Amino acid sequence: MYQSTAHSNDELTAFINQPGRHLVFLSADWCGDCKAIKPFVQGIRDQVEKTADWMDADRDDNLDWASQFGLKGIPAFVLFENGKKVDQIGHGERLNPKQVQDWYQATLG
Repeated sequence: MYQSTAHSNDELTAFINQPGRHLVFLSADWCGDCKAIKPFVQGIRDQVEKTADWMDADRDDNLDWASQFGLKGIPAFVLFENGKKVDQIGHGERLNPKQVQDWYQATLG
């Protein structure tokens, strides 16, 4: 199963402020819906990394960072481009891999 890597608020801020496309996967260990999608996250990441950089964020460890972008529900996949939030999927509902992949492909259009 996919293991998220912890990052600090400062690391996340520096990451999204770099030029280009960046996707942040926001989750928490206690979240049932996050556990449901985690077996599929590596496949999603492999697809995303063809066109964007990827970073994990733990909602509880990065609560201040998440709050500044209005990110309350998890799991969430959040797309940033050149330091600005572009879009997100996931507001606390259960997601399936196809929904995430379809959403990401639509952002490329």
